Amino acid sequence: MKSYTYLRTSGDDGRDKAGLPVQRKSCASFAVSAGMEIVQEFADDGVTGKLPMHSRPQGKLLIAALLGNGVKTVLTYDAKRIGRTQPAFWSFIGMCRDNGIAVVDAQGTDLTGSVMGGVNGMLAEMDRDATVARLAAGKRIAREKGKRVEGRWPYGEHPEREYDGERAVVARIRKMSADGVSAYAIAKALNAEGTRTRYGCEFKTQTIQNILERFSREVAVASSGAVEQ
Repeated sequence: MKSYTYLRTSGDDGRDKAGLPVQRKSCASFAVSAGMEIVQEFADDGVTGKLPMHSRPQGKLLIAALLGNGVKTVLTYDAKRIGRTQPAFWSFIGMCRDNGIAVVDAQGTDLTGSVMGGVNGMLAEMDRDATVARLAAGKRIAREKGKRVEGRWPYGEHPEREYDGERAVVARIRKMSADGVSAYAIAKALNAEGTRTRYGCEFKTQTIQNILERFSREVAVASSGAVEQ
């Protein structure tokens, strides 16, 4: 039986517990025991569980592959890789059911089964909600102790070199805005050329506006500091 594997980590996923190597090893082990032949791997690393499969870079490629040839089995580590909210989970599972595609986790559970699929989807969402609540509680305690709590770096502001591409896009956005181009037109131009956000999504007008507003605040803060000096 030929199969694809789908692996995923997200920002609230606890990568140290089930990173891509752990997921890959578990899926490969199950494939051997079940007599499956893994013909291709699709892996989204650091993609939030709120996004449905068709909005993830590798997820949409997986869907295209499933609908384009005879492979009818997807092997994944657990239900959370498919989606950590009910809508995200069922959008993909429903598509698989409609097209006779089986989705199996590394324990051998058929996630497209009417009973176990529903149970695993619900548990995935409950796990995500518990994780979010736990992180929020930890941040609240840290703030009460006077500690700084940093969230996710905004687009274009991450200090690591691997995000240089984002900073280049932000520089273009600022220049286009300075030249009188509207936020809507900027988003349309970026999307037309294939430029995407950090998570593989198209730019929205609000996203462009947020980037420009952050820049305006930075300029205002810098200006006020210069005046004080």
